[in-house]
Amino acid sequence: MNKLIHRIKEKWGEVGFQKYFKNTGWMFVGQLAMIISLIINIWLARYFGPDKYGAISYIFAFVGIFSFIANFGIGEILIRELVKNPNKRNELLGTSFWLLSLGGFLAFLISSITGLVTEPDTFTKMLIILYSTIFIWSPVNVISAYFQATVQAKKNAQVQIIGTILVSLFKVAIILSGKGVIWIIFAFTLDYVVGAVLYVVSYIKSDLKIKDWVFNKTIARQFLSSSFLLMLSGATGYLLLRIDQVMIKFYLEKESVGIYAAGVKLSEIWYFIPGIIAGSLSPAIINAKTRGKEFYTNRLKKLYLLLGSIALFISIFVTLLAPFIIKILYGGEYIESISVLQIYIWSSIGLFIGVGINKHLITENHLKTIFFYSSFSAILNIVLNMIMIPKLGINGSAYATLISYSVGPLIILMMYKLKILKYEK
Repeated sequence: MNKLIHRIKEKWGEVGFQKYFKNTGWMFVGQLAMIISLIINIWLARYFGPDKYGAISYIFAFVGIFSFIANFGIGEILIRELVKNPNKRNELLGTSFWLLSLGGFLAFLISSITGLVTEPDTFTKMLIILYSTIFIWSPVNVISAYFQATVQAKKNAQVQIIGTILVSLFKVAIILSGKGVIWIIFAFTLDYVVGAVLYVVSYIKSDLKIKDWVFNKTIARQFLSSSFLLMLSGATGYLLLRIDQVMIKFYLEKESVGIYAAGVKLSEIWYFIPGIIAGSLSPAIINAKTRGKEFYTNRLKKLYLLLGSIALFISIFVTLLAPFIIKILYGGEYIESISVLQIYIWSSIGLFIGVGINKHLITENHLKTIFFYSSFSAILNIVLNMIMIPKLGINGSAYATLISYSVGPLIILMMYKLKILKYEK
């Protein structure tokens, strides 16, 4: 015990440890925004009921499928390059901004046109076009990437909390005044507008100038050549995350989407944890690679063990309390969400470890592996949904997600064990 205390004190005395510890702490503080959003979402679910809440959830899932076009897979590569080349900040941010501006415009067009062509309901078409405007604001997220790369999570947290509070007040006003679905979709769209404005303000207050950003053709070509597979991986990753809700609407009805989404939402509230841990430690992992294979692999093993242990604890905790949680938060209309939650929550183990694996593979530039890994999981999920939804309903979709999230990480870790995938210097 004394050795443990001594080790903790020794670690705390290291400047680097304090820096990353505080940064991770601010990332967790930023998730207060997510807690506020969850409260609003639960209120919305009770206010609208499963049918209309299902319609709202379907809009989010449908539009979200096209998000891979908006981000071009650049985010992770931008963070990596900002860590490696801080002196090229203005070129990296400027180039990323203009590439993402193009991606955002294309995502808006493709999402809107697809909605117009595939949806029979005019009102749903209008909502899809309205919510698709979120992609136009996505380029400003390069500022968030800069704060993450430079270990300034405090600024990201401040933007998230302030933005969420402002827009949540508007959402509460909409609910209290008895407004309909279109107003709520507008409010969720406003989330992105307010966030973009706040990021610009935060960047300027950091004594930095957006007008100094420069577009560099060489960097653009490097980004596009490196990010193409990540963009496709992002597409398959989002399919894995949201295609279940789109398929439930196809096989069942909007009410089933609402009941399913309620259970999924309570599973997804934990997903910020691996993102924060892996995101905060990403600069440290990249730097660890320069200190040799043994040091680097030991750090990765500890990361996987930490992520897996946290996910296991959460899964047990939520499974036991699911009946109480659903009844208290959502009410009797969502009683079927209990079984969905109890099944779906166990997919968090694969997802948590998968986030760590993704950081690992990006660090070693195994971009093709990321693509094949995410594609396999997405295809497996779609096939399983096609088989299991008609037989088991919404529970079948939850089982499909659980299996899909679990198989991918096992395959990747086995490939490293068998040395099919090797450590890259």
